[in-house]
Amino acid sequence: MIPPTGLRILLVEDDPDAQANMRDILEVDGHQVDVAGSLKSARDRRNWSEYQAVLLDRRLGDGAGDQLLQDLRRLAPKAAVIVVTAYADLNSTIGALRSGAWDYILKPINPDALRASLFRVIQMQRSEARALQSERLAAIGEMTAILIHESRNAFHQSHSAMELLKRRVNGQPDALELIQRMERSQARVLRLFQDVREYAAPIVLNRLPVNIFEVLMAAWNELLSLRSERDVKFVINLNGESPPSPNDATRAADVPNFVVSIDPERIQQVFRNLFENALAACRDPVVLSVQIKSVEIGGGQELQISIRDNGPGIPADDQVRVFEPFFTTRPKGTGLGLAIARRDLETHGARIEAISPGGAEFRV
Repeated sequence: MIPPTGLRILLVEDDPDAQANMRDILEVDGHQVDVAGSLKSARDRRNWSEYQAVLLDRRLGDGAGDQLLQDLRRLAPKAAVIVVTAYADLNSTIGALRSGAWDYILKPINPDALRASLFRVIQMQRSEARALQSERLAAIGEMTAILIHESRNAFHQSHSAMELLKRRVNGQPDALELIQRMERSQARVLRLFQDVREYAAPIVLNRLPVNIFEVLMAAWNELLSLRSERDVKFVINLNGESPPSPNDATRAADVPNFVVSIDPERIQQVFRNLFENALAACRDPVVLSVQIKSVEIGGGQELQISIRDNGPGIPADDQVRVFEPFFTTRPKGTGLGLAIARRDLETHGARIEAISPGGAEFRV
């Protein structure tokens, strides 16, 4: 899996100046860089499986980089090898590509050319990871569908048996409590099956141009029964302004930047999941703050939605793990809600991250 901050890269280069120059460029861009100053130093490594890319100088003090290039297919079959050289000719370029090189760049290093090559590596490896994940999820989905089908009769029989048992022990509070505990356990198993099936199912988006504010408010209104008897304050901020009333909020949200092409049902489910998590994590009085704003990222405009609560927050070590399937800190959770949310958002081309600046904040 590619880390969000960049690639793990092995730089095989014996010239100190070129080594320092490339390392600076790579580390500024968030890549993790290990350095080998010779063929021997590179070959002596035992952690080849950790590398997603290798930058390989063609001419080293103890031999030609082409020798190592041939070995890299065996040592690091998943790493993209970028050959770096000051001696360019057509035959050597073709030979390097035939030997398994991903790309070929010239010295002196052009930072933009190096970044472009590594960006293509990241895109390629993420595409491969998504394809592999899709295959795995398809297998999980098929297996879960079979389990649900085969278990349905057993669940119905046990449910009917518990209903009959409740009638027989009517007036016996201890016995009724035991039956209710069994029913809750059965409901959790069914919920787990359903969540796994939803997580594994292929996604087909029904995109529509909709107002993201309206989708968010629809998700919040669906939770009325969950929050009706609690002390909850819901704060909205739209493009830096707090609307004084719901009507003003609706008008403020009608600006073009709040209209996006999404599958409204899936995104509403994402927001509902985030709101449910916040309500479950916080004690009364709950303060739930939502901010929607247009931001400039990479020269383009994006919509950023932040949902923040006043609960205990998320430990630093868990801020990435909360999106992993089956990871949960809640005794009754399946650990799939946030994994499904991230999958649905990424299918839309969106991103989600968790931070904890005081309380928990999820930023889409």
